[in-house]
Amino acid sequence: MESRLYNRLLFRLLALPVAALAFLALILGYGLQRVEESASAVDRADVVLLHVNRLTKLILDEETGLRGFLLTRNPVFLEPLHSADLQIEPEFDTLFKLVHRPELIERLRHLQQGHKQWELEAYHEIDAFPQDPGTLEHHLLQRKQDMDILRAQMDEFQNIVTGRRAERSAENILINRNARIILVLAVTLIAGLLAWETRRIFRILTSAFNQQIREIKQRVDESYAREQWLNTTIRSIGDAVIACDTDGNIVFMNLIAEQLTGWQEHEAHGLSLHTVFPIFNEDTRAAVENPVDKVRRLGTVVGLANHTFLVSKSGAEICIDDSGAPIRDSAGKMIGVVLVFRDITERRMSEGALMRAEKLAAAGRLAASVAHEVNNPLEGLTNLVYIARRSDELDEVRHLLFQAENELSRIAHITRQSLGFYRETSIAAHFSPAAIVREVSDFYANRATTLGVTLLVNTNTEREVLGAAGELRQVLSNLLANGLDACSKGDTIRLEANSATDPRDPTRLGVRISVADTGLGIAPEHIDNIFEPFFTTKKDTGTGLGLWVSRELVEKHGGRLRVRSRNLAPKCGTVFSIFLPIQGGPATLAKLNGHQPQNNLTTS
Repeated sequence: MESRLYNRLLFRLLALPVAALAFLALILGYGLQRVEESASAVDRADVVLLHVNRLTKLILDEETGLRGFLLTRNPVFLEPLHSADLQIEPEFDTLFKLVHRPELIERLRHLQQGHKQWELEAYHEIDAFPQDPGTLEHHLLQRKQDMDILRAQMDEFQNIVTGRRAERSAENILINRNARIILVLAVTLIAGLLAWETRRIFRILTSAFNQQIREIKQRVDESYAREQWLNTTIRSIGDAVIACDTDGNIVFMNLIAEQLTGWQEHEAHGLSLHTVFPIFNEDTRAAVENPVDKVRRLGTVVGLANHTFLVSKSGAEICIDDSGAPIRDSAGKMIGVVLVFRDITERRMSEGALMRAEKLAAAGRLAASVAHEVNNPLEGLTNLVYIARRSDELDEVRHLLFQAENELSRIAHITRQSLGFYRETSIAAHFSPAAIVREVSDFYANRATTLGVTLLVNTNTEREVLGAAGELRQVLSNLLANGLDACSKGDTIRLEANSATDPRDPTRLGVRISVADTGLGIAPEHIDNIFEPFFTTKKDTGTGLGLWVSRELVEKHGGRLRVRSRNLAPKCGTVFSIFLPIQGGPATLAKLNGHQPQNNLTTS
């Protein structure tokens, strides 16, 4: 069932009783209002009758007082007259407020006027007292007749009010009975409609729920089949997989993970990853941050540190590499961490072999450079010896021998420089990168001159770093040799060394060395591959290992090697930038502390 239809049905199921109750409340409210109005009218009629009776009594008191005074001539009988006179007008005012029907208001006003006329005549007779007995009897009879008229009017007014009260009482009884009948009929009708509509909605919902249950069961079956397929796939892949919960406790291991860690899944289940997966740095032998902790801290995919090895349950050390990643639910909340790794021992051995091959290639390039540099002074020395043998002048022979001595000194300098290039590559100590830049540029100066390439050197720092000076010579020699290969006559190569900070961490001090040439540049499609082993654009002379080894050596010092290039005229060229931190990298510190690296990537 669609969510919109389901919500609409639920709304109808809840809204119908509410609407029914509202309708019943409306009917009941209307009936109560009618009953209340009718009861209020009856109560008002009772109050009117009460005041009419009081007014009748007061008027009767006035008549009695007047008659007693006229018959006895005793002023005491005037007190009821005066007392009633003070109360009659307020009673009339009260009746005017209580009566709303125009007919009754008119009768009440006529009654009030008749009473005032009677009072005027009564007080006139009192003021004209004494009178003759014959006249007195006439006046008494006249006042009695006037009072009989007033009483008749009062009785008529009272009868009208009494009749109206009786009508209201009967109407109230009828309203009560009709309200009960209507309420019972409405409740019966609404209950029937509610029962019918509710039953219909429940049938629709029941059918929809049954359909959803069938669909859910089908999805559960499909999900279970996918889970089994995925479980089989993960257990069958060639990489080791470990899954942990958010607390870093293991919940899953595949077969390769069991083989590498030495733990069975049922043994490791629920254990901390620190126990089953202890990893260390190959160079320093120090514990490496657990990838699960790093993923939980950063909340993203992370890679293991370079040169990491795993200590299995049996104590075997296995070189590993790969990454950890967070497991998130549909809401994006982290619910676990998955770790994927592999045994790279064979790859590490291959890298060591490649490193040694590059060392041999570098030695070959050095030998060729030495042979080229030594050949020129040797040719000059041969010519000097030949001329000296044929000369009979002692002064001339002495001058030729002096020149020959200078050529021999030049050969000795080249030899010492060549021996110093790679003699101490594995020694870790504080050294000046600027001095290494000057040494390398001095070594390649003659070759640059021969090629017609201008070599510019600018060292603005004498800041020292911790590391192996020979390895930096190898890196700079490789970069400068590549630059000379890419340049032609008239081009320029600039070597600079400056104090700098790590762009990834401004608090980390170091030295930045740049090798910039105005040569051919690197094609954009090659720029991402130049640091890969065996990748080369010099098919006949290059091994494709130089830049790969250079980056390995720089990163081993805790530094970073970057490149940017342009091969479109008129501005072509390439810039290699090396950042070396003052404190060096893990491998450097290990050497300084007397530890030997455990990998096969040694360069000594």
